[in-house]
Amino acid sequence: TISVKYLYLQCITDWPSSPILTVSGEVKEGTPVSLNCSAVATCPEHPPELTWTLPTQFTPEKQLQENPDQTKSVLSTVTFTPSYLHHEKNITCTAVYPVGASNKAAKHNMMLHVSFSPKDTSASISPADPVLVGSCVNLTCSRTANPPVTNFTWFKISGGKPTQVASGLSYTLNVTVGDGGLYYCEARNSHGCGKSNEVQLAIKGRSTGTFDMAQH
Repeated sequence: TISVKYLYLQCITDWPSSPILTVSGEVKEGTPVSLNCSAVATCPEHPPELTWTLPTQFTPEKQLQENPDQTKSVLSTVTFTPSYLHHEKNITCTAVYPVGASNKAAKHNMMLHVSFSPKDTSASISPADPVLVGSCVNLTCSRTANPPVTNFTWFKISGGKPTQVASGLSYTLNVTVGDGGLYYCEARNSHGCGKSNEVQLAIKGRSTGTFDMAQH
């Protein structure tokens, strides 16, 4: 009886080791993924309580499992569907061990890396004001994506239909009379494509209405 009490006292007073936090597969936007947190149950009669801190709502599933070396662990699993808003957000699993009237806690932190198609794709033009024929104008495409965008494509709307005019993050042109009109960009990575807003390249001395009539 004395030895049993001694072992129990020893196992609950040793400083607990950090829980192990793992992810099942690649974390992709729109695809359910499971996060697993396990902690050794040094005293199976008094296993640690596992709690999560996540940037989303969740319902954990818990179980006590036996390891190959005959020890036991508590396993907590959370399944959720990530979005691009969860990218580079921190998650934490905390193991709380009961020690008499108090507790001892150990944590494991991890940053989520979510793969997603380009988001917040936008086009900008500089200068934004009407320009003279012969001026230099620069169009730039911005976006948020993981993995990074591998292809940028620029389109001009001609006759009500988009026509590809360039590729690359930026598009620079020396303005001619026929360059006036609406432009937009598309950003693409291995997970999809994002389309930007339309920007107007206006030429001094030529009204938008006159230009549109000429296009049609």
